[in-house]
Amino acid sequence: MDTHLTGDYDIRRLPIVFDDVVVRQVNPEVMLPHHKESISINAPVKSVFAVMTDLDRWADWWPQIQNVRLPDGWTVNGPMSCRVMGVDLDGAVTIYDPDKELGFETNMPVGGRVLQHFTFTPENEGTRLTAEMDASGVGGMMFTRKRLLKELDRLKTNVESAETE
Repeated sequence: MDTHLTGDYDIRRLPIVFDDVVVRQVNPEVMLPHHKESISINAPVKSVFAVMTDLDRWADWWPQIQNVRLPDGWTVNGPMSCRVMGVDLDGAVTIYDPDKELGFETNMPVGGRVLQHFTFTPENEGTRLTAEMDASGVGGMMFTRKRLLKELDRLKTNVESAETE
C-alpha cells in the first residue's frame, strides 16, 4: 500500500498516527487550504491593533502560543520565535503597518510553514479584522479554520471587555 500523498489532499486525510507510528506520510511542500475569516470588533482599530501587538496579552486570546519573542520588536524581516503546543518555532515578521496590517511566518521543524496575515479596517465605530492563514505540511494540522475562529472570538471578547473597563 502506498502511504505517500501527492497533489492536493484533504486535511481530514493527513497523517494517521497509531502509537507514535505514522501510517500515512505528508509531503510538507503541499499547501493546505487557505483560511480567511473576518470578525467585527466593537473597538477602534487602534485598540485592536494594540492588543494584537502586545505580546504580554497574547496568552489571553491565543493561549496555545507561548514564549513569543521578537528580539528586534515588530520589525519587518525581524526574527520571531514562539512555542506552539509544545513545539518550538522560528520565523519572522512579514508585515508591520501600524493600525493597518500585521503579518508573520513561522517554519515548522518537521517541514512546512505557516503564514498569517491580519488586516484592520475601520467599520462604523469599530474594526473589521480579517485574518488569513496559509499552512503547509504539519502546520496545517495545528492551525485549522476552527482554531482560527476560536482565536478571533477570544480576541474580540478580550478587546471589547478592555474597552468597557
